[in-house]
Amino acid sequence: MADDSVPRVWIVRSSIIRSLYSHVCQHGLDRSLGLRCTVIWKGRGGRLWDQLLPVLRSFTAKAPAPDILIIHLGGNSLCREGRNRLDFLREMKTDLAEVFRMFPRTRLLFSSILPRLHWRGQTARSAYGVERSRRWLNVAISGFLAERQMRCIRHSNIDLCHLTRDGVHLSPKGNELLLSNLRKALQLGCALVCLIRLKKGQCSNTQKNPW
Repeated sequence: MADDSVPRVWIVRSSIIRSLYSHVCQHGLDRSLGLRCTVIWKGRGGRLWDQLLPVLRSFTAKAPAPDILIIHLGGNSLCREGRNRLDFLREMKTDLAEVFRMFPRTRLLFSSILPRLHWRGQTARSAYGVERSRRWLNVAISGFLAERQMRCIRHSNIDLCHLTRDGVHLSPKGNELLLSNLRKALQLGCALVCLIRLKKGQCSNTQKNPW
């Protein structure tokens, strides 16, 4: 049974975060990342951006709204045929605005799209153009969220050298870096949630175990 005294966290994921979750389980790490919170890891491999809202609506029918929502999606949709990066940015902003309406009391954290050597739907031999779009979208979404007092989780410490041979998923070292980035952002998010809760009652300490 979930502990209602600690922040509730949902992580909406694609295969990158699914692999990270496997890394956490295989190494016997705490699924709540060593923090006083309840983390629900939701998702599957190959998830596209346009699946975000249906997935969230499905979650809300089964569980209370989260205090913190981490979204790690977008990489599989960058090369969608018939859509340029401006179209994709408009779609992302529209969907994120709907997420704000669905969860008005939830802190949203967008996990930046990670670099890849190979992208789904890529037709050009070189991924240079996709990489430029990835960086541009990350900056644009970061600004969009900042205007709403939300934030983007940056992964500037993760590069192509941290990928596995498939050129998409992260190596063990890459997973360690991603895990550290998510934990730092989540630790801050949980602290802010607890500060708000302290005005109404008692909140458990966000620090549970050393990581």
